[in-house]
Amino acid sequence: MNDEQELRNRLRAIEVPASRIEIDGLVRAGRRRAFRRRSVVGAGGVALATALLLTAPSILTTTGARPDAAPAGPAPGATGAPEPAGADRTATAPAAACQPSELPLPAGMKNVTAAGVDPTGRYVVGNDVVGQDFRPVLWTDGKPQALPVPGRSVQVTAVNAAGVAVGLVEDGRQEYVFRYQKGAYTRLRTPPGNWHVYPTPGINAAGDVVINAEPSGNHGGEGSIVLLWRAGSTEAVKLPLPDGANVFDITDDGTVVGAMYRKGVASAAYAWDQQGRGRKLTAPAGQTAAGYAAQGDWATGGLWPSRSAALWDLRTGALTPLTADGPGDAVNAAGWVVAGGLLLRDGAAVELRMPGGQEDLAVAVSDTGLVVGHARPGGDAENAGPRVWRC
Repeated sequence: MNDEQELRNRLRAIEVPASRIEIDGLVRAGRRRAFRRRSVVGAGGVALATALLLTAPSILTTTGARPDAAPAGPAPGATGAPEPAGADRTATAPAAACQPSELPLPAGMKNVTAAGVDPTGRYVVGNDVVGQDFRPVLWTDGKPQALPVPGRSVQVTAVNAAGVAVGLVEDGRQEYVFRYQKGAYTRLRTPPGNWHVYPTPGINAAGDVVINAEPSGNHGGEGSIVLLWRAGSTEAVKLPLPDGANVFDITDDGTVVGAMYRKGVASAAYAWDQQGRGRKLTAPAGQTAAGYAAQGDWATGGLWPSRSAALWDLRTGALTPLTADGPGDAVNAAGWVVAGGLLLRDGAAVELRMPGGQEDLAVAVSDTGLVVGHARPGGDAENAGPRVWRC
C-alpha cells in the first residue's frame, strides 16, 4: 500500500471533531508530496495524530474494518428521519456479496490505487505513486490509460459520465486544478494572487468544478473562499457563501455540499445553492456534522464525537446515522454510502468478496452499483492493486 493511502487509513482510526487541518500539514516536513484529504483531525487531536503516525505506524489502520469492530452508534433511522428507499430494518443477515474483478494496470505501473468512478460506472480514475509523486490513470470500460504528466506530480481525483476528469497538479511551488477532456489538459485559473487549493476538486454531470482555496501560507482555512469553474470555462467564479464555508462536492443541479468552519473546526454540515442560500443539515443533539460527498438527492459525511457516518436526504435535510468507523466518503443516487472502506447499503455493510484472505477497501460507488477500491494481501502488506466489485 502506498504511503498516501496508509496515512488515510491510520487517521481514520483517530478522527475527532471535523477540522480543516490537512494531512499535508502533518507530514510536509517528511514528504515533499503529501496526500491531500478533506481532513477531520480536530485541534485537540493534532499532536496525538502526529505522534502516532511517527512512532506507531503499524497499529493504526482500519482497512477492512467491519461495523462490529466500530464504536457503537445510532442505528439507521434512529433520529426519526426516513431511511433510504428499500431499507429493511427487520433484516439481520448481511446483504449479498459483491463479486470482484481486477483492474488492469498500464505498462510499468506497480503501485496504483483507485480514486473515483463516474455515475455510470464506465470511467474509473486512480493514481500510481512514483517516489513521492502521483501519476494519473483513467480506465474506460475497464481499459487502462496512463495519462500525460504535465507537472512533477499529477493526481486525478474525480470523473463524470462524459469522461471529463479533474485533479491537481503540483510542480515546484506551483499548484493548480486541472480538467482533462478529450486527451488534453486545461489549467483552471484561480483569482489573482497566490492560492492553496484544497482538498480535491469535485465535478458534476455538466462539467462544473468546485474546490476551496485559501491564501498561500494560511492554515486551517483562514481567509478561504469557494471557487466554481463552469463547464468549459477556465476562469473561476467565487461563490457568495458565508465566511467559513468549505465545500467538498457539487450535485448535478448545482447544489454544493460541505460544512461551516469556525477557527478551523467544523460547526455544522450544509448544502448551499450557487446564490449562497444555505440549508443546515440535521445533526443529533451533542454531535457536530460535516458533509463530504453528494449525488442525486443524497449527501454523506460524518458525525463527531461518535466518529460515525451520516446520510442526508437533500430534499428534506433529514438524517440517517450509519454505523461505520469513519465518515462517509462517497454516495450514489440510491443512497449507498462508502465509509471507512465499507460499502453500506440500506444501512448494512455489504460484503465485497475477496479471494485468498485478501482485504478490501472501498473508495467510491457508481449509480449502477459498481464499487471501486483496492485490495491488500492482509496485515500491513503492500497494495495488491485496484479492484472493482459489481453489486
